[in-house]
Amino acid sequence: MNMYYPIQIPYILDKAFSEAFLYAEEIVPDYQDFLICLWSIQPLTDSEKTVNNIIIADGCIDLVANYKEKRIDFIGMSKTNFEFKIDAQSCYIGARLKPGAFHAITNIPASEAMDTFLPLNTVDKNFDTNSFFALTFSEAKEAFKNYIGNLIQDKKPSEFITLFNELNKNIPNTVAEIYQKMYYSPRQCQRLFVKNYGLSPQMILCILRFQECLQILTSGKATKEVMDIHNYYDQAHFINDFKRNIGLTPLELVRKYTSQ
Repeated sequence: MNMYYPIQIPYILDKAFSEAFLYAEEIVPDYQDFLICLWSIQPLTDSEKTVNNIIIADGCIDLVANYKEKRIDFIGMSKTNFEFKIDAQSCYIGARLKPGAFHAITNIPASEAMDTFLPLNTVDKNFDTNSFFALTFSEAKEAFKNYIGNLIQDKKPSEFITLFNELNKNIPNTVAEIYQKMYYSPRQCQRLFVKNYGLSPQMILCILRFQECLQILTSGKATKEVMDIHNYYDQAHFINDFKRNIGLTPLELVRKYTSQ
């Protein structure tokens, strides 16, 4: 892999989600220094039921516009959320920022937007929420895209955005390798990672390993290859670790993915 592009596949993980919503992602080349993708969730039915949106931990902080509840928040997940329930009539627009990008853009510690909702208006008091939600959904998507462009305008990627891509290209075997690469003490690394990513070095390493496993498995390659890459000598350990992150065994995921 070159650029880090984490996998979010709620439409595969939960059949009820795929029946209720259309999930789509859009890459914006002009924004690629800070943005992984723009995404949207739109209802497919008139059902009033509640559906699980399984959000896989990916190290990212997203800016999310909840069109039904008329709120916009920054939010990241330190671990997979299996119980993120949404109304089947909900509409969402999101911007998946690269790991490290939230702090680079806002100068706010990433930990303040991890595992919690950080309202956009606390970051940008000039944002007109009422005018935004007065737009149609399609108009709001375009306005949202333009807003992201304005947020990152004239900004340069931080060393921690670059570092994450470097770690992704050559995933370390241990956290000690991260410390050596950065030339900081373990305590300094911990502090800088929490500030820039909202996560510890160990959590970042776990996310990178797991996301690479997802990339391989969804490309149709064998689970044995995944085990070899990350030195999983014990198959049971690999399966349990994988299931903890996604709720499925590697084989179950492959079956679901190939049946789409």
